[in-house]
Amino acid sequence: MMSEQSIHMGRIWRRACVVCLCMATALAWPASPAQAQRLTDEAFAAAIHDLAAADPQTRVTALDLLGRRGWRRKDDIVPHLRRLLHSDPDWRVRASAGRAVGRLSARDAVPELVAALRDSQVEVRVVAAAALWRLPDVAAVPSLVHLTLDPDASARQWAVLALGVARDPRSVPGLVALLTDPVADVRMDTIRSLGRIGHPSALAPLAALAADTARPLEERLEALNSIASLTGPDKVNVLVHTLDDDDAQIRLRATEALGQVGDALAVPALRRRRDVERDAGVRVALDAAMSAIRTRARERRQGHGDDAAPTPAP
Repeated sequence: MMSEQSIHMGRIWRRACVVCLCMATALAWPASPAQAQRLTDEAFAAAIHDLAAADPQTRVTALDLLGRRGWRRKDDIVPHLRRLLHSDPDWRVRASAGRAVGRLSARDAVPELVAALRDSQVEVRVVAAAALWRLPDVAAVPSLVHLTLDPDASARQWAVLALGVARDPRSVPGLVALLTDPVADVRMDTIRSLGRIGHPSALAPLAALAADTARPLEERLEALNSIASLTGPDKVNVLVHTLDDDDAQIRLRATEALGQVGDALAVPALRRRRDVERDAGVRVALDAAMSAIRTRARERRQGHGDDAAPTPAP
């Protein structure tokens, strides 16, 4: 039986001509002013006229032109994009309208993008999520969380990416559920998005992942990166505990993270690890982490007077 990962890759290959175009161009930056100026009045009028053509491919071509070169006429174009994204009967036109919304950074169309997250065609759902990655909005969070349950891994992955930039704590439970997604790319982007959101409720599941030797090493390392990005002091305790991991790369990453976010209370644990550490690279990192923590503490004392607690000596 084929694995979910294999099925996912097969789907991506079969849809290469469509999905790759939708995803890649949805992420393109808006056209430069020089490019936008090349859309003449005649070309603009013709493209707007073609949006009502009976042939879906004609409408798609017009949408692509307006999305790539219509930046300076954005206010005139966006109402057409919203209408087509919402109600065009051809999914290719809806996807192209969503792609143009992303290209033009048309925030007024966020309600239509949110609705498109539940479109019957997966390519439209993917494009809508990719556009919301460009246009983060907390109003989209509930629908993006719903999209994390999509049977298509590409849709789940783009939902995760869009939730990461929205940075709404409401999405944390849904993202935590994807830490065991059968597709590796979805899991990795989930770990990163939890770090971007930074809510401390993600600490326990990320700590469990980082400590799980059955998980791929790259996921454990990325979990430590995300732990370091969370708010709250408890992350330091998790990173200190990880200093005794059997894997030198895990110890190195935990040490580096403590050097970035640790406080004076972490220095004794770093020192104890330094006394028994056999890996030369980790020893160097331990020394650097202790130095960085002491430097921060010294700068803090200088900024707030000399009455702060002293940093433990080496």
